[in-house]
Amino acid sequence: MRALKALVIGLGVCVLAAFVVLVLVITQRGGSKPGEGVAGAGARPPTHASWGRVMLDQPVGTRIHSVTSHASLIVLQLYTGMPGQDERLVVLDPSIGAVVGSFMLPSAVK
Repeated sequence: MRALKALVIGLGVCVLAAFVVLVLVITQRGGSKPGEGVAGAGARPPTHASWGRVMLDQPVGTRIHSVTSHASLIVLQLYTGMPGQDERLVVLDPSIGAVVGSFMLPSAVK
């Protein structure tokens, strides 16, 4: 009976010691400052500077039909009303404030 009592006390001490170690590890890892983690060692958070006005260089009379976001990009669906140049898709990257590409879809009427 004494051996069983000693075993229970020994295991209880081991459980308490493991709990204390777990709490210490969590507080040390959770207490790090932003940018000091494994992935961001020495990295600064991105700054969002104003990029001013972005010109789309589209024909006069072009109107926006829809605006859609995909990942970190913005897609504008534009209509010109001009035969042969009716629909356009313009892809913008707001993080740099620039047009990264455009697609011209010919009209169905030729």
